Amino acid sequence: MKIQVPLGELSKKMNAISSVVPARTTMPILSMVLITADDSSISFSATDLDISVTSRVSGNIETQGCIAVPAKKIAEIVKSLSGDEVEMEAEGEKLTIRCGKSRFSVNGRSAEDFPKMPRQESSTEFDIQSPLLVKMIQKTIYAVSTDLTRPALCGVLWEVDRNGLTMVSTDGHRLARVEAKVELKNVEKTEVIVPPKALSTFRSYSEKDEMIKVGLGDNSVSIEMNEVSIYSRLLEGPFPSYQKVIPSGNEKALVVPRDDLSAATKRVSILSDALTHQVIFSLDHDKLTLHVTTQDLGEAREELEATYADEPMDIGYNAAYIQDILRTIDGDEISFRLDRPDNAGVVTPADEKGDIRQLCIVMPLRIN
Repeated sequence: MKIQVPLGELSKKMNAISSVVPARTTMPILSMVLITADDSSISFSATDLDISVTSRVSGNIETQGCIAVPAKKIAEIVKSLSGDEVEMEAEGEKLTIRCGKSRFSVNGRSAEDFPKMPRQESSTEFDIQSPLLVKMIQKTIYAVSTDLTRPALCGVLWEVDRNGLTMVSTDGHRLARVEAKVELKNVEKTEVIVPPKALSTFRSYSEKDEMIKVGLGDNSVSIEMNEVSIYSRLLEGPFPSYQKVIPSGNEKALVVPRDDLSAATKRVSILSDALTHQVIFSLDHDKLTLHVTTQDLGEAREELEATYADEPMDIGYNAAYIQDILRTIDGDEISFRLDRPDNAGVVTPADEKGDIRQLCIVMPLRIN
């Protein structure tokens, strides 16, 4: 095999594909990237057996072939290079890399040792714009649970039908739901739970505004882009019936500027408890006061203008949870729909526009 590829493109692709390679593995071949040059394209493939990625790179093919080489080391080498074009030449189980005046010789393994890249029989397929899917992932992935004893919560629920796509995530303390009303032709109603690593991998590759094809199989999901193919196993369910935990009787409305609330929460939480990160929201007529009292650290307080017309109330929230929500909500103002200080609050954009509908639920903390 002998190929020439642009350094800039190679660097981006190797950085992204390295995220798929497991940091530790009992199978050394999984720490490799498979480089393939055939009659149609140059491709770089990696897998951890749950997620597989094949990334195609533009370039010139002098001689076809393939070789498996250490992914992290190749990424480090490529990152260190300076120049316009990288030449890669494989002889046996050794890969030579040349760029400018630099030359590296890396020991690899036969491509025959590399796991076969999986193929999927999709029961449901649909096309969707890449930026829309990225936005939906951004608005839900932060609330995914890390509790491995509840594996269904360790992913993002996808609900697909002909009228659009809904994504939901929850860790028991907060919930994020985003709905996109788009026409998905010939799609039967389907529910799957997609692991966050697969979604993060897609985000790392999604740089272009393009139409992508999503395929859902019995236990897998595939995402086909112009230059990248991603395959991932699905998580086993069932996902909890999240509709039952969305409050329906929250009548107290608080509207506050998003940027002001974000900045104030960040400042006040500097003195919050290191374990709970609790910040108290004190609501009064057209006023919101954030305050923290931590015995070993001190006190912090900040007052914000807001729209609120109900009785005064104090609610404790985890500041990190509030910040996560504020980072993902679009618009200038945030709406809180509240009930009692010990009940979940519903957070949405105050003025929602477009085809996306977003809703977040956050549980309060008991005020000491």
